Amino acid sequence: MAELPVEEWQRVCGVNLSGMLYCIKAATPFMTAQKHGRIVNIASISAARGGGSIGNVLYGTSKAGVVALTMGMARELGRHQITVNAVSPAVAATKMTRDLLTEEVKNRVTARIPLGRLTAVEDVADLVTFLASERASFISGVVIPVDGGILTT
Repeated sequence: MAELPVEEWQRVCGVNLSGMLYCIKAATPFMTAQKHGRIVNIASISAARGGGSIGNVLYGTSKAGVVALTMGMARELGRHQITVNAVSPAVAATKMTRDLLTEEVKNRVTARIPLGRLTAVEDVADLVTFLASERASFISGVVIPVDGGILTT
């Protein structure tokens, strides 16, 4: 982090944290007017682990900001019947991670996950769908890990 260019800090925080704020600001006037809404942010287990690995502190820090934003906005928007939650996945095989997830890295990561596999995109999508539904109408301000138990290790 000591050698990290300020521009990289601004880029990552701009995408991961400011991007969430801009979406919330765009959606809340409509949700407030209708006295109903669901906001589901995407955090990361890296927020709970200080980045998770050496060289990943910036990412974890930006996602910790998403956690704080989620909790604060849940308090602010609750009076308008708007819930705000976050999903916090572990490593998933996506376009973003494709180049990083060599077979060796996959094996090392899955060895640390009690359920023994990477997060599937469907694992995250199913939880987001639930949190956006009426079945989750009294859940707000929480961050739910989708991590196969890795935070317990």
